Amino acid sequence: MVKFNKKIFLSAIIILAIITSVIIYLFKPQGDDFSIEKLLSIISAVISINTLIWGLFCKWLWKSCIFYNWFVLSPDLSGNWNCKLTPNCKEKKSETIPANIKIKQSFFSIQIEIKTEESASVSISASFDIDKELGHQRLIYSFMNTPKMDVRRNSPMHYGSTILEFDGYRVDKMEGQYWTDRETTGIISLERVVVVKSEE
Repeated sequence: MVKFNKKIFLSAIIILAIITSVIIYLFKPQGDDFSIEKLLSIISAVISINTLIWGLFCKWLWKSCIFYNWFVLSPDLSGNWNCKLTPNCKEKKSETIPANIKIKQSFFSIQIEIKTEESASVSISASFDIDKELGHQRLIYSFMNTPKMDVRRNSPMHYGSTILEFDGYRVDKMEGQYWTDRETTGIISLERVVVVKSEE
C-alpha cells in the first residue's frame, strides 16, 4: 500500500466538499422557496464534481511535485528500471545478474515486476517506509520468483523480500538488499531508464 497522510487527506475531502457546496449554492439560480429538490440537486452536483476532482487526482495529479512531502509522502517510482543483482556467495566470487524491472504505481498501490534471463518475479505485497525524523525513505516488498522450466531443477520457485532505499522526490537510483527462503541474500541496485524523445 502506498503511504499517504490520512488526516490531511480526510481534511482535504471535507474542505473541498464545503468549498464546492458554497460555490454551487452561490452561483446556482435560487428561487424564493427552499425545497428538498434544490437541496438534493446541490448535493448531487457536489458529489459529481468532487468525484471528478478526486478521480483526476488519484490518476494523475498526485504525481505533481506541489503535493509531495506534505500531502503525498511517496514519490512516483512508476516506469522501467535497469537492475543489477549481486548474490552473496561464500563459495565463489559473486557474479552480477542483469535484470529489467517494471514498477506500476498509483496513488493507492504499487507493484514490482522483475525479469532476468532465467526467471521472473512479481511482488506479493509492497509498502513505503518513510520517516522524516529518522531520515530514511524505503520501499519494502515481498515477492514470488518463478524460474523458467529448463532451470527449475537447480533453481526452484521461491519467495523473498527486498528493501530499496531512495532519496527525495525525483528518484532515478535505488539500492538495497534482498533475502529469499532458499537462504540466499544479495545486493540490488536500480537505475531508472530514461526515455529519450527523438527530435522531428
